[in-house]
Amino acid sequence: MKYLLLLRHGKSEWHQQGREDIERTLTDEGRQEAAGIARWLVANALQPNHMLVSTAVRTRQTCELMCGGLERAPLISVQDELYLAAPGTLLAHIEALSDTTDIAMVVGHNPGLEELARMLAGPDPDGDSMRGLMLGIPTAGLAVMALAGNDWSRLSVDGSRLEAFIRPGEFD
Repeated sequence: MKYLLLLRHGKSEWHQQGREDIERTLTDEGRQEAAGIARWLVANALQPNHMLVSTAVRTRQTCELMCGGLERAPLISVQDELYLAAPGTLLAHIEALSDTTDIAMVVGHNPGLEELARMLAGPDPDGDSMRGLMLGIPTAGLAVMALAGNDWSRLSVDGSRLEAFIRPGEFD
């Protein structure tokens, strides 16, 4: 079985005049969230093989801090197109993954990430997880999708199922 993990970056500083949004960094809370996500992934045997990461500083920091807590290093693809990407763009990058990847993670931004999670939740998602997802993906929120098929390129055709939705504070 293949899994797709959709993770919104950790809590970041507010936008400051004179700095671009893409330059926003994680707060101390965001750094702690990234470490908590790594612990949860290890405990639940869901360590990604491949991570697709936006070029924003906050997503790259989330990825780096999280990877420091994993038992094995994933392949990391940092891509400009993932910064504030729409669901279709995110899906195109996911569907281009190699089928040797069993667990893929996208570290990105709302609203595109949340919209994609809702699209991929499937016709029979886990009820509690779906209720959580419908409240929105907060910073460091994680949606866990199980693919219906075994081929990333057919994700939009074969579909997936929302297996879990984890909010910050639920990682430990």
